[in-house]
Amino acid sequence: MTSDHFALIRTILLGLTGLACLAYALGALALGRPDPVGWYWPATIGGGAGLLIVLAALLAGRERAGQATDDLYVHVHTRAATLGYWLSLVTLALTGAAGGMGWIGWDTAFAAQGTLTGAAFLLAFVVLDLRHR
Repeated sequence: MTSDHFALIRTILLGLTGLACLAYALGALALGRPDPVGWYWPATIGGGAGLLIVLAALLAGRERAGQATDDLYVHVHTRAATLGYWLSLVTLALTGAAGGMGWIGWDTAFAAQGTLTGAAFLLAFVVLDLRHR
């Protein structure tokens, strides 16, 4: 496996995890309940993605996995963390305001806030990584 294949696998798996988090949050907001599916769903998908990334890194080998974490990866990761932070602040404010106004329950707002925070970073990473390829 080349370092490019490993980086692509990592990006795809992080993207799927981000989409799962986004789907959970949107489902919670649309249905007005904190558990649109099982509460363990985002964590299970994220944990599975993490295990698959570790397996891909082991298959790629230390040298190629290290090549996939070069300066561009560090730059993309840093930018995604920054963008994810600011997007999270926006989603926290919006869901907090919706909870405060009684549009959604606090338990639903809390569930949406948690999964939107994860989705913000993960999807920002994927978009930035694909843009820099």
